[in-house]
Amino acid sequence: MQIGINAQLLSCGQNYRNGGVSRYIRYLLTELAKRPGSHEYTVFVNGQEVAEQLQARHPQITYVSASWPESQPAARVAWEQFTLPTLLRQRHIEVLHSPVNVLPSWLPQSCATVVTLHDLAFLRFPEVLTRAKRLYHRTFTVRSLRRATMLITVSDSTKQDAHELVGIPANQMQTVYPCINEHFSNVLEEGQIKEFRAQKGLAEGYFLYLGTLEPRKNIPTLVDAYARLRQKYKVREKLVLAGGKGWLYDEIFEKVHQSGMESEVVFPGFVSEAEQALWYAAASAFVYPSLYEGFGIPVAEALACGTPVVTSNSSSLPEAGAGVALCVDPNDAQAISEAMQRTISDSVLRERCRTSAPVVAQRFSAATMAEQTVAVYEQAANSHAQQRHSQRILL
Repeated sequence: MQIGINAQLLSCGQNYRNGGVSRYIRYLLTELAKRPGSHEYTVFVNGQEVAEQLQARHPQITYVSASWPESQPAARVAWEQFTLPTLLRQRHIEVLHSPVNVLPSWLPQSCATVVTLHDLAFLRFPEVLTRAKRLYHRTFTVRSLRRATMLITVSDSTKQDAHELVGIPANQMQTVYPCINEHFSNVLEEGQIKEFRAQKGLAEGYFLYLGTLEPRKNIPTLVDAYARLRQKYKVREKLVLAGGKGWLYDEIFEKVHQSGMESEVVFPGFVSEAEQALWYAAASAFVYPSLYEGFGIPVAEALACGTPVVTSNSSSLPEAGAGVALCVDPNDAQAISEAMQRTISDSVLRERCRTSAPVVAQRFSAATMAEQTVAVYEQAANSHAQQRHSQRILL
């Protein structure tokens, strides 16, 4: 088959745009390039430089550049709505995969469609998004989900949300977990960890949060939990809130200021992918009390590094926790605090996390993700062909 992938949100920059969905797209393309099989892939990316870089790495895949800047959301939306359909027709694309929620409004009749749904936060927690983001998703995402031949959902939780909130039939959805990079499984020597902590001024250890600074991540509650932990247990570990600024983040800094813990809470900013494994592995524990996640890949990454994890007992996070993470009510600062204490005091738990790391890495491998994704492409093509055949009979 001729398969097209709309990879406009793939970023090669060293900033927060290079996380999340961008990484999902990049890992998928890298794995597909290793195993093209009988299918041919045309990938639509943003910028000639990105296309040339990826073409050199993946000669098995054809990369096509869009000249409309991804950094300007209105231009990107216009390109995928008005220019992409023409390219699909010209290149005889039989299956279009939109890895980030949205399809073009018009498509060639012969083209089946697959959409990856990452989450429905704009319906579950609309207050944590800006008005512009809510409007975009309500306008484009819901319509795309209902028009897609097949949906890839990144967790069973997201699959259930799509059924409950948008009415998507279960037989049109398939859960395919995102993968984590295999470098998170590299075991670091104790000397490397001590050296890294010393370089960062964190010799006593630290609790790590790593992700975009935005309301949905529930960071003010984490700051409250950390304050309780310091007061009750006199812990020496600092709290590291790593990640780029997303939106509506002022409350986080205000909470730290009000608690009087400016010297104990560290904001290293955006952390490059190359350094993330060190941050995870050197952490005393990873804490991710998000209110809602389509999957929550930082949880799986931390577990693959062998680091104890505290996360939420809601949405998809228990799935990402793989039966190893401590899952608690994200609205209960006391419960988060007690779980944080357990991660540094329970030697049995810490050993279990260390020995479970390879199992977690295998569960969320790139090979598994790519194999299951290709199976969805094939299912979408068959389903679309059957639908068109039925329509011709009715006519």
